[in-house]
Amino acid sequence: MMMGERVKIIIYEARWFVDERGNVRWQDKQQKKTRRNQVVILQDHVIQQFPENIQKGLFKTIDERVWPTSRNISIREVEDRLFELLEPFTASGQVELICEQLDEQSKHLVEGNFDVLVGADGSNSFVRRYCNIQMISEGIEYACGVGYDVPEDISPSDQTLHQALNCILSASQTRYMVSSSLSCQGYLYIRLGKNEYEALRQCLQKVQNRDEPLDLPNRTKWPQSPILSIIREGLKFFNINEKFISRIAPIEINVRHASVVIRELRSEINLKEPKKILAFLVGDAAMNVHFWPGRGMNSGMKAAMALARNIQRSYIANILPHRQENHSSLPFLDFLDYESFMARLRAREQQGRSLRILASPIDLTLKGVPINPYPNYSYEEHREQLKKKLIDTREEFQGLPDWPHKTRSVTDTELEDVFNRIDWHTVTKLALANAWPTREMNGVEVLVEDMFPINQQSCLSLPKSAHKKPLTCQPTIASRRRFRILWIDGDTINESTQELIATIRASPEFVDLSSMLAQGSVQSYSSSVNILNKLDVFPTTISALNWIRENRKTIDEPDIRVKVIIRWPLHENKELVDVIRNIRTQVSRVPILVYTNEYEDTQMAFEFPSVIITNTTSDLYEFVGINQETQWDDDCSMSQEEQTPEDNISGDIT
Repeated sequence: MMMGERVKIIIYEARWFVDERGNVRWQDKQQKKTRRNQVVILQDHVIQQFPENIQKGLFKTIDERVWPTSRNISIREVEDRLFELLEPFTASGQVELICEQLDEQSKHLVEGNFDVLVGADGSNSFVRRYCNIQMISEGIEYACGVGYDVPEDISPSDQTLHQALNCILSASQTRYMVSSSLSCQGYLYIRLGKNEYEALRQCLQKVQNRDEPLDLPNRTKWPQSPILSIIREGLKFFNINEKFISRIAPIEINVRHASVVIRELRSEINLKEPKKILAFLVGDAAMNVHFWPGRGMNSGMKAAMALARNIQRSYIANILPHRQENHSSLPFLDFLDYESFMARLRAREQQGRSLRILASPIDLTLKGVPINPYPNYSYEEHREQLKKKLIDTREEFQGLPDWPHKTRSVTDTELEDVFNRIDWHTVTKLALANAWPTREMNGVEVLVEDMFPINQQSCLSLPKSAHKKPLTCQPTIASRRRFRILWIDGDTINESTQELIATIRASPEFVDLSSMLAQGSVQSYSSSVNILNKLDVFPTTISALNWIRENRKTIDEPDIRVKVIIRWPLHENKELVDVIRNIRTQVSRVPILVYTNEYEDTQMAFEFPSVIITNTTSDLYEFVGINQETQWDDDCSMSQEEQTPEDNISGDIT
């Protein structure tokens, strides 16, 4: 909207498909996918930076204030409303939607006919890996997400709590939190210790079956256990009936950030006249924050707006005055302000908020809780302690001038009812758990308008095209990628490497299809994993190249993606850059991971795009696809529909 017809935006998204009428839509239950239904909190100072038509369009269906200076809205609602707002731009041809995931073999990336690459593709970002940008972890914590959806026509006994009470209960401790829309649809989040997280994963593996409803009230399917007691007590704490639960998912929270958010790429299309392309990271691709303070989507939107304004500013200063049809690239130095903005945003959200939560791990609280009541255990003492926390939080919130629930006071009776729903063990845990570190997390916000001011009147009007241009593509759903991993290791494979290879081959993503068919277990496997991936090990580069030549037909299949792992050094009397060149002569732009401890001897490899140099197994597993780092792990859902990755928005090419 800031540059009008002077820009063409191409968006890759694997969660879209083209229906029989030629319309691009979100994949949903009919396509055996589950839409994202988490509820997020959008801050007013972020919303106010949107153009007026986006502000109105985003909240035209639901406009709910739950916390001060913010609004609650489901991610699905955000996606649907923004998708509607895109229609005038897709109709005019200014925006092109491509229903597939961006990868090395995507048409536009191969042809290089673009100026800017934006990675908004989540924490497992392809664009970030393609640009050789490393991630820096600040700490890891664990949680559980329990999704629920309460119908409108229910009995009074099944009614959920008012949002005012949800806020007070959530903020009084850091074990349980509810984030919901209209108190009917949302998630109960539970902070877990490491052992509890592992117990949850084991529990879900035992009962997971996508051919049946989740059915949490079924004690035969879900027998009582310590981890299930934690979940059920959390539901009781917020008065959520078990029968409305639709999903249970373990969550690994890796608070980390990209080492840089801008990279200047050199196009390999024309070596005589190389073209420079700027690549940027936004959202979870650039920074993962702890979701407990509720600032993930706000940070992503701030980054997107800051980048858009920086691009416009650079374009106006460098390209527009010359009216060049074949213009030069945008200067890298023009975007130092964006790098600076992201550094400030990271300091505010990670150091200022996420790490405040990590600094108070739930494990320390759990150690002080007795397994069974002992003779001198004082339940009344912990009960009064928790009651005081609830009352103090209520008084603080209801005294706020911008408290959204002024007409709905929370009574003492409602607070007393909490103790009638939960057991003594939970009372003790919540009494000992720290309250939210709100004072420590408070502070000056990092505002887009401070570094990138804009006059909203300067935003152009919507395109005037009244008729949607017909799509040339046929109705389709993006085919699932199948990976062929080529591991080049040398003549002798050490024991630790053998264990890594065995772990990958034993994972669900690389399981032998023939053995599963023989066991009749294919249907019970998660449909979200690709059971046709394969890993082959080669002793030399030459043997791997020979395999590539002999299997060209397989490699050229549209759904096949080749990746190469090099265990360096190979002792072949070759430089690493020569090995990479030889491989890419046969398979251009193939992603390569160099697994090594010898960083100094491998730095020259960074001249190539899509090369990772690492010595950590987590990077290795992420590269082959068995540790996706999407925070949300394999879960149990109420049906066999495939779960959609939680933050998998593909790259935008401009």
